[in-house]
Amino acid sequence: MTQTADSQHTGQTSNRPGTPASASPDPAFVGRRVKLELLDGDEVRRIHEATLDVLADTGMTYHSQKALDILAAHGAAVDRETTVAKLPPALVEQALATLPASFVLGGRTPADDLTLDGEHVYLSSDGCGVFRRELDGTVRPSRKSDLVDTARVVQAMTNVSATSAIVSAQDCPAETRVLHEFDACVRNSSKHTIVVSIKEDREARSLLRMAEALAGGRDELRRRPPFTAIICTVSPLHQERFGMDLALTLAEAGIPISFYPMPILGATAPVTIAGAAVVNNAELVGATVLVQLAHPGAKVIHGGGPTAMDMNSGAYASNSPEAILLRSVQGHMADFYGMPAWFGAGATTAKEPGAQSAYENALAMFMAYADGADLTFGTGLLDGSRILCLENIVIDDEVFGMVRRILRGVRVDDESLAVDLIKRMGFGGDYLFDRHTRAHVRELWQARLGETGSYDAWVQAGRRGVIDKAADRVREVLAAEPEPFPDDLGREFDAIIQAAGEETA
Repeated sequence: MTQTADSQHTGQTSNRPGTPASASPDPAFVGRRVKLELLDGDEVRRIHEATLDVLADTGMTYHSQKALDILAAHGAAVDRETTVAKLPPALVEQALATLPASFVLGGRTPADDLTLDGEHVYLSSDGCGVFRRELDGTVRPSRKSDLVDTARVVQAMTNVSATSAIVSAQDCPAETRVLHEFDACVRNSSKHTIVVSIKEDREARSLLRMAEALAGGRDELRRRPPFTAIICTVSPLHQERFGMDLALTLAEAGIPISFYPMPILGATAPVTIAGAAVVNNAELVGATVLVQLAHPGAKVIHGGGPTAMDMNSGAYASNSPEAILLRSVQGHMADFYGMPAWFGAGATTAKEPGAQSAYENALAMFMAYADGADLTFGTGLLDGSRILCLENIVIDDEVFGMVRRILRGVRVDDESLAVDLIKRMGFGGDYLFDRHTRAHVRELWQARLGETGSYDAWVQAGRRGVIDKAADRVREVLAAEPEPFPDDLGREFDAIIQAAGEETA
C-alpha cells in the first residue's frame, strides 16, 4: 500500500512515513519500499471508473437473498428472480469510505502478529492442493498429516509468516474437514493461519468457536484475529451464495476476509490485461461493498489470483507475464482504495522443484511486492496449485528474503554515505576491519541455500544443489520436536470438532 497521488480516494492514507528500513530490527519491515509504477494515476482512475460503470449498468450476481436484502435496503437496484444487483456509484463510494486502512493479523502470541500497514511485507503458504509430492518424488493424494508437516516447515522458516490449508485433508470427514485443517495448522505453528476451503455457515460457527478459544475470547478475537478467510468469487461477475453468507458471518465476528477473484484472461475475462483487471476489480469491489454496508469497518483485504491461459493447450498459466502484470494492476487498485493488498504469487506450473518453479515464483513475488502487495499467497505448491512440495517452501523462503532486501531500497543519510570514512581511508584503505563495516555488515543479505563459496569447495562438498539442501532442511525440521500446543486447548478443539461432526450425522 504505497502512497500515490490517487491513494487518497477513500480519504485514507495507504502508507505512513516510517523509520528507514535498515534501522528497524523487524525483518518484515521494509518502510517506504522500492515501487514500480506500472500504471499512472489517470490509468488507475480509468479502471476504477470502468468498474463503477460495470457495477451500475450490468451489476453483479449475488445468489444470496440475505445479500440482496442488504443491498436493496441501501439503494441498490435488485432483481430477485435473477439475483442481480446494480450498484449506484455513490453507494459504492460510500461503502469503500468505511474500509480500515490497516489492521493486525494475529498469531498465537503477539510476537507472531502481522501488521498490514503498507510498510511490512509477508509471505504465506499456498492453498487448496490435493496431492503431496514426497521427498523421493512420488505423488499421492493429500491428507491431514501433510498439513501438520507444512505447518512445522512454515514455523521453522524465517521469511514465511503465515501457514494455511495448503492441501485438502482428504482422509477426514467432509463435514468437518475445514476444522481438521485449521486444527493441523494451529497445533503445529504459532503463526497466523489462512483458511481456504470453508463453504458452510455451520463450519464458520464451529471455526469461530475454535478461534475464540485460541485468541482468548471474542474481544481478543476481534482485536487479533488468528485466521484470515479467503472467499473466492466466480468469474465473470458472480458472488457465490455460500461465500457471501460466510463473509457476512465472519466479518461480524471481526475476521479479516480476502475476497479472491480468479478471472482467466481470454476465458472468463477479456484477453486484454486492462479488461481482465476490470472484471477482477468489479468482483472484489462488489463483495467488499456488501460487507461494508452490513458491517462498516470490516477488515477486508484486496485479494485475488487472476491468471492467464495457455492458448495452445488450455492449461492454467498462473505465472505467465500477463498474469503477473494483471496482479500488479491489482496492487495499484488496492493503493487507490487504501486497502491492504493480498495477491496469489506462487502456484508455479512446474511439476517438480527446480529452475522453472524458482524463476516463476521469484518473478511473481518481486512484481507483487513492488506493485503494492502486503502479503502473497503463497508458496509450497506445484502444478498450478495442485501438488504440495515442502522443498519449495524452503526455496521460496530464501527467494523472499532476497526480494524483501531489494524492497528496502537504498538508505541515504550521513551514516550510509560515509564521507568521513572515505576521506580517512583515502587511496589505500582497507574497509574490511573498520568499525563502520562491523556496525553494518549484518545488514547484508546472506544466502542459506545458494552456493556462494568456491567451485572446488562445492565439488568437495559433494556437488549438492539447492533442491538437495532444501530437502535436507525439510528432513531436519520434521525430525525435530514439534511446536508445543496447550493440552487444554487441544481438548477444546477436539470437543468442538466432535460436536460439529455429530450435528451433521
